Amino acid sequence: MKIYNGIQVLLAFVLLTPMVQAAQECNQSNFSNCLNGVGPAVTNPDSIRISSSQLSMQTNRQTSSQEESLSWFGDQQISGRSAGDAFGGWSLWGSYSRASYDADLPINSAVQPIASYDADQDSFLFGADRFLGDKLLYGLALGFESTDIDTDYNGGNNETDGFTVAPYIAYLINDIFSIDFMIGYSDLEYETDRIDNVSGGTITGKFDSTRWFTAANLNAVYTYNQWVFGGRLGFIYTDEEQDPYSENGPNTARTIGERNVDLKQLVAGLYTAYNIGSLEPFISAYYFNDLSRDDGENAGGLPSNIGSTQPDDDDEFQVGLGVRYFYRDTVSGSLEYNKVLSRDKFDADVFLITLRLDL
Repeated sequence: MKIYNGIQVLLAFVLLTPMVQAAQECNQSNFSNCLNGVGPAVTNPDSIRISSSQLSMQTNRQTSSQEESLSWFGDQQISGRSAGDAFGGWSLWGSYSRASYDADLPINSAVQPIASYDADQDSFLFGADRFLGDKLLYGLALGFESTDIDTDYNGGNNETDGFTVAPYIAYLINDIFSIDFMIGYSDLEYETDRIDNVSGGTITGKFDSTRWFTAANLNAVYTYNQWVFGGRLGFIYTDEEQDPYSENGPNTARTIGERNVDLKQLVAGLYTAYNIGSLEPFISAYYFNDLSRDDGENAGGLPSNIGSTQPDDDDEFQVGLGVRYFYRDTVSGSLEYNKVLSRDKFDADVFLITLRLDL
């Protein structure tokens, strides 16, 4: 009898769980289950963090490639490149990154106690740099960013598009150490929509924002036979100002005031590579600590009883693997995968492709 009762309980759980989940789902049919809050108020801190770390790491890789060249070949290699030819010693590079991330953030809401979303961010970055002498590298990066976020908690979507301008410099201290610094500006446009939890209608919004960011790093590269060992200690600061706007739609459409989202991060990382001719496979591990960040309390556009939208997990580890390719002394490229670990309610996978041409 006890076994029979246990089977009944198990069957009831299996059958009722999908019904309970469907009843809690926010959609056009179950609009009363939708959170009465705008999407960017929850997702902004995460999307800005992903964008800033990718921009910083992509430009830092250009410095690291020159530092590794100096470590392998010495000053003569860099001096030869800086002397240049008809192109004046310029190097051109491009990169593409695809970040897929998701979160399940606990919030103080009986309607949607978990703010879940899924996101994809595509970033294109193109740059040119050259040496002034054989120690100082200066360059300019231009980029385009596109983010698409599905916000399950309000049945909506956030889309962000914009461009970036980022000059950078690096100084090669010796064949082991270098420092680099970048400052950048991004002009962005947001489009959002969500389900009105009174009528089931669609509410839309649109606003612009400007983002300033800086990054500084101390880098180290050491070569031993065919092995390459590298490290990075850096700091990233990002500040985004979002314009006020009014949503369009029925019942719960809101007017959102100007918002500011900022982030300060410490970065430390190591990588190891092994050179086998034209190929160089590598593994890496990076640690990010959010020294300070916007936690959503001043985001605007959320129900009044909701405070912080970001859980108190301010550090993460990224582990990665990839391979670099070298063709003669002029062409190099890399394919890389990184996995974000250790944040309690957040996961991310990042793919990165780079190509560099030394003229």
